[in-house]
Amino acid sequence: MPMRSDIPMTAVLSPRLKAAADLVPACECVFDIGTDHAWLPIWLVQNGRCRRAVAADLRTGPLERAARHIHDADLDEQIEVAQTDGLQGLDCGSSDVIVLAGLGGNEIMRILENRNPACRSLILQPMKSLPELRGWLYGQGYRIERESLPYDRGRYYPVMSCVYTGQKEDLALLEAWAGPVLLAERPPSLQPYLRLLQLRLLRHGRHNPDFLTVARQIGRLLEDQI
Repeated sequence: MPMRSDIPMTAVLSPRLKAAADLVPACECVFDIGTDHAWLPIWLVQNGRCRRAVAADLRTGPLERAARHIHDADLDEQIEVAQTDGLQGLDCGSSDVIVLAGLGGNEIMRILENRNPACRSLILQPMKSLPELRGWLYGQGYRIERESLPYDRGRYYPVMSCVYTGQKEDLALLEAWAGPVLLAERPPSLQPYLRLLQLRLLRHGRHNPDFLTVARQIGRLLEDQI
């Protein structure tokens, strides 16, 4: 049996999680909700982005894996493991950062509804229901400050950094679907992402006229070679 190395493990992030990590500002504590393997909080602490972190998950199996990885990284004193539903029972300060990555948009809304405003900074990487989530955030007084589009395993993943302003706004349909920051900044990945989004909207347009409206708006953007 090979001997275990005394060198602490170093976290290596997927493009999706690295994009989320890049949006985390320097802070005292990061709460990683739905942490799974705890790679993100390990990376953030190892790279000095935060002094401590909480790796939270509802399921026992992922938390056991997370605890092993935290121990292998020699970070038991800096990263706490918590079994909880969303933010329940967690003491998040106003200057802390909450990360919700790899969850559905509806699940993110459910978690944040119970703690609104949750803290000054949210890092969100929803897997689905993006237009609903973006619209809900602006309707609740949050604003998306930054958004990126990493490409990971054959798919684009919108990742956003949000702050609470208290000013409630309505998003236009196109902004809700494509992202107001992405539309304003127009990163190189936006064009191929919008092409895929347009195809998806056209496929389902017969069930919802709004889908066809947004698909036409995206088509005009693509014609202008954004």
